[in-house]
Amino acid sequence: MSPLKKATIRHSLFIILIFIGLTTLRLLWLAYFLPSSDQPIAQEGIFDIRDQQLSDEEVLNLNGEWLYYPGSLIDPLNIDNNKSPQSFEQATRTIPMRGSEATTQRYGTYRLKILLNHSAPKDDRYAVRIPAVPTASALYINGKLIEQSGKVATDSNNHKGHAAPYTVFFTSEQPEIDLILHVSNFDTSVSPSIDKRVLFGSASAMAHHQMINDLSLATISIMLLLFALFSTLVFLFINPKPIVLLFTVGFLLPLADELISYDQSIITWLHLDYVWSFKLSTIIYLGASFFFVQFMRVLLVKYHNAKSFQWLFAFYGLSAFFTVVLPINWLFAINSLYFILYVVSFLFVVVLALREYLENQKQSTAFIALTALGTMNGIIWAYIKSIYVFDIPMYPFDYLFVMLGFSGYWFKRFFENKEQINQLIAKLQKDDALKDEFLSSSSQKLWDPMNKMMTLGQSIYDNPNNKLMDDDKQNLKHLIDIGRSMSFSLNDILDFTRLKEGNLHLHKKNVSIQGTVYGVFDLLRFITIGKQIQMNSTIPRSFPNVVADENRLIQILFNLLHNAIKYTSVGSIEISAHIENNMAVIHIRDTGLGMDDDIQSRLFSPYEQGKDNDDGIGLGLLISKKLIELHGGTLQIHSVPNKGSDVYFTLPLAEEGLSEDQSYIEQEVMDLPIEGNNSSPTMEKQFHILMVDDDPVNLTIMRSLFATTEYAVTTITSSEKALEVLQQEEWDLVIIDAMLPYISGYTLIENIREHYSLLELPVLILTARNYPEDVYTGFVHGANDYVTKPINSLELKVRSRALIDLKYSINQQLHFETAWLQAQIQPHFLFNTLNTIASLSTIDTDRMIDLMHHFGEYLHASFDVRNLQRVVPLQEELELVRSYLYIKEQRFGELLNIEWDVDENINIEIPPISLQTLIENAIRHGVLKQEEGGTICIRIKDFPDHVAVSVIDDGVGIDPSILDELQSGGHSPNTGVGLRNTDLRLKRIYGQRLQITSTLNEGTTVTFHIPKK
Repeated sequence: MSPLKKATIRHSLFIILIFIGLTTLRLLWLAYFLPSSDQPIAQEGIFDIRDQQLSDEEVLNLNGEWLYYPGSLIDPLNIDNNKSPQSFEQATRTIPMRGSEATTQRYGTYRLKILLNHSAPKDDRYAVRIPAVPTASALYINGKLIEQSGKVATDSNNHKGHAAPYTVFFTSEQPEIDLILHVSNFDTSVSPSIDKRVLFGSASAMAHHQMINDLSLATISIMLLLFALFSTLVFLFINPKPIVLLFTVGFLLPLADELISYDQSIITWLHLDYVWSFKLSTIIYLGASFFFVQFMRVLLVKYHNAKSFQWLFAFYGLSAFFTVVLPINWLFAINSLYFILYVVSFLFVVVLALREYLENQKQSTAFIALTALGTMNGIIWAYIKSIYVFDIPMYPFDYLFVMLGFSGYWFKRFFENKEQINQLIAKLQKDDALKDEFLSSSSQKLWDPMNKMMTLGQSIYDNPNNKLMDDDKQNLKHLIDIGRSMSFSLNDILDFTRLKEGNLHLHKKNVSIQGTVYGVFDLLRFITIGKQIQMNSTIPRSFPNVVADENRLIQILFNLLHNAIKYTSVGSIEISAHIENNMAVIHIRDTGLGMDDDIQSRLFSPYEQGKDNDDGIGLGLLISKKLIELHGGTLQIHSVPNKGSDVYFTLPLAEEGLSEDQSYIEQEVMDLPIEGNNSSPTMEKQFHILMVDDDPVNLTIMRSLFATTEYAVTTITSSEKALEVLQQEEWDLVIIDAMLPYISGYTLIENIREHYSLLELPVLILTARNYPEDVYTGFVHGANDYVTKPINSLELKVRSRALIDLKYSINQQLHFETAWLQAQIQPHFLFNTLNTIASLSTIDTDRMIDLMHHFGEYLHASFDVRNLQRVVPLQEELELVRSYLYIKEQRFGELLNIEWDVDENINIEIPPISLQTLIENAIRHGVLKQEEGGTICIRIKDFPDHVAVSVIDDGVGIDPSILDELQSGGHSPNTGVGLRNTDLRLKRIYGQRLQITSTLNEGTTVTFHIPKK
């Protein structure tokens, strides 16, 4: 036998055992409450119990022959006066009746005389329970009206049907009790018969009987109410779907059906007549069975969408419709069809439930099977009860098993779902890890091509010889900026992965929040292009430092400011700070688009974006929040749509006197072997280094790395002071921290570059991060090199010495070029001057002596060691030029005319032999090319920000092709050595070249500008 068949047999036996258990329990309940077999039977209207005592626990069934007077409502007082009722038609009816007798009489009287035991105490209390009689009844005991249901009458106008059961308690001092029950029925076509048992007994026995019924009903009611309440709470707080409310209604309808079946008087508060009370009871009855079927359909998995359910629901809908529109007599006729529908639908879902259990053989479906068995057992016993009239208390165990089935199913499904969810969570975690790994690896793989594209684009953009149009060049700049924005996204992905894995560690130290803010401002300048945004900080100078990882603090501010700039087109972004609970509270306020509550609720979810079609990936705010929490702070956002946002976070304040030396400098065991390197050309002098950092401790540490015998180190703690010190002496190297307050390190470098070229004064920038955007920003602002924090001492010394050596080598090269320039000029000039002196010795000795005097001054000035300097005072250069021109005038006489247009009190410095070179070029290649000679004008004009130096001649001019070569900086045999060298020196020192304008046969003007410091 196959394992599947064995399992099926095992589960079938399990079902059979459960059904046998339920049936056994029902039989035990029935056996306990069935009346004893020795109960008397009424005969011809007499119920004789004179030979037995009434029990305090058992009630008697007043079964048997009752006298019935059809068509008559006998006056109980006539019977009491022994008036003969012979004039009334009399018959006997067996109570309870098995079927309605066909009769035209719509009212009548039932009578039964109970003969009591003579030894019974006179003050004993008795009780009678009258079942629901269609459709009105009135009970008289010993001639007195005790209770009634509805209103009994002999005509339909005065009749009022109700059909509610009732129990009465009374005392009787007589040895017999005369029960007279008036009944009338003008509501339906059936006769006013009694088809249920009439109970009689002592008051205590009846109370005990009712207590059991009430407890059973209460048990059922509480179970149904609890499940209805549970479903409602699930709908309100867990799963707000209509199907959950279906369960709530489905539990309340059976409750209403049970209450109405027990006592129809509960619907009297609706003030409905008998017809509509009956219809309402029928609809509730249909609704209870319909919702049970619907329950089972929802619970079934395999047969959930069976087409038979649609037919059943259609029949239930038609039944409810007919109940409302059909007359009550018709409803009595088709009431049996409703019972058939009820039985068929229940058996159908029971069969499907058992079938699914046998097929699936899961533990959860076993509880559905338990529910189905409890329902099937109830259906069978309801049918038996309809055939054999039992008056026993309500049986609650069918409902109990149904509820246990529902509960067990839900709990089992809950644990199955939980297990499935755990499996899904494990799978999602695995997939999430794979996703993070993929994102991390992909972002790292994207770095290389992205950096190559950015580098290539930047090289094209920076190339002065490129032929790009202005629009194309601007588009190229946009492409580079887009690449930088991509680098932000890649950094976010990598940091998010590290945060999830817990691999991100902080290196905390005392950090100046002011300096960090201004440094980040400069990092983000490029994305504010095209936007009318003003970024400013109101953090006071006295604001204390915070304890933070400087690298991560930059990242936090970078992300928050980047987000503010992205959603602000016009307005301002302001950063402020204050102290609260020993924490620094930093606010970033913008006047941008703002956010509504829905966007704010999703801000800190990964990969969520503030608006549709956002070019970000939705990680910046989340990463900032996580980093702030790692620092021990919190991040909060207050935003109003179309008014702006206020993003504020907290960081712990630094304790005074806390040293962070070890976290700032990483000492190396091996030192830079400068002392042993005798081949270095820079060993002969002491070099001046200017260090700028707002932290005095950091300056002290860096200063200690440089030997005092070789380096004169000056330390400055503010950018403003550094700008003053820079002009006081000549510096070989400037080391600047990027994050300085009020004037950031980047802005300070820009100011330096306005006065010094890259080769004249090297700048080494200290950055907290080595991300491309940080390094790029430093180089764009004019830095020569960078070192990241925490600083490696060996790296700092090596890079500093390399920049110093580079400057020294460049200066030597400039000196060599100047000497070479002098060598190019002096030989032919010296030879011609000596010839002139020799000629004058025979013609005019006075002129010869004067010429020799000026020639001596010229030689002294030309070979002055100061000509090897970068610049010399203008007056010294003019003295050299005047001596030179005097010699030329003596030689060429009237062919050379010199004009001077020089403003007074000009105090500037210019490159040595630069003006003489231009004048010599104008004489040789300009005016002396003409037979009649010409005029040379030396014009020096003082302007507010610069001095313009011009050499103007009216000579032959310069050929356009040669002029193009001069302006392009190209090397050609046609261009003079002196003019080209002067042009190169001006470009290196001032970043600008000679401005040459020339017209053939009209003259040439050569101009250069000396900026004022």
